[in-house]
Amino acid sequence: MKKTLTLVVLTGLMLTGCGGKQTAAPPSETATAVSVAVDAVTVPHVTGLALDKATDQLEDLGFKVEAVDAVAGKSIIVEKNWQVTSQDPTGSTQAAKGSTVHLGVKHLDEIAAEKAAAEKAAAEVAAAEKAAADKAAADLAATQLAAEQAAAQKAAADQAAAQQAAAQQAAKQAPAPAPAPVAPAPAAAYYGSCADAKAAGAAPLFAGQAGYRPALDRDKDGVACES
Repeated sequence: MKKTLTLVVLTGLMLTGCGGKQTAAPPSETATAVSVAVDAVTVPHVTGLALDKATDQLEDLGFKVEAVDAVAGKSIIVEKNWQVTSQDPTGSTQAAKGSTVHLGVKHLDEIAAEKAAAEKAAAEVAAAEKAAADKAAADLAATQLAAEQAAAQKAAADQAAAQQAAAQQAAKQAPAPAPAPVAPAPAAAYYGSCADAKAAGAAPLFAGQAGYRPALDRDKDGVACES
C-alpha cells in the first residue's frame, strides 16, 4: 500500500511538470496521500503472547485492540490471564495506524487443562506402547525358552536312543557266554573198613556220600565211621 501511494504521488508530480496545460494537484491532496503512506505500519506477531503484552505492543504502534474469548465467549477481565491464539490482520502485514487488530484469546486455565489432557493422553499412549513392547519381549523370551527346552529334550532322547542302539548292537556282537562248568560227579570210593575211611580223611561218611556203605554204619543212623 505504501509503495502504491508513493507511486501515485510521483506520477502526479510528473504530470504537473509536463506541459503548460497540466494542472498541478492541490497541495491538500498531495499531503493526504503522503500522510496515508506514512501511516501504514507493519503489524507485529503477537500470537502466543499474554493479552496484556500483546495489547501494549499493538497500542504502542498506534493500533486499536479488540480481544474476544475464542472458546466460550467469556468476558475478559484480567488480561494477563489470557493468551492470544489468533490475530487479524496477521503479523508482518501492513495496516494503517488507528485501525483495529482483532485478537482471539484463550484463558490460561483452559490452556493448562488442554496441556494436561494432552500430556495424560501422551503418557497413556507411551504406557500402552511400553506394555505392548514388554509383552512382545516376554512372549519372545517364552518362545525361545520353549524352543531351547524342546531342543534339549530332543537331544536327550536322541542320546538315549543312540545309547540303547549301541547297547543292542554290542549285545548282538558279543560272544555267547561259555557254559558253566559242570561239577564232576564224585568219583566212586570204596573203603573196606572205617580204618581205611579214616586213613583217607573221609570219615565220617554220610548216607549218599561216596564211600558210604551200610556195612560201615553199625547203628544204621545214616552216618558211618563216626567214631
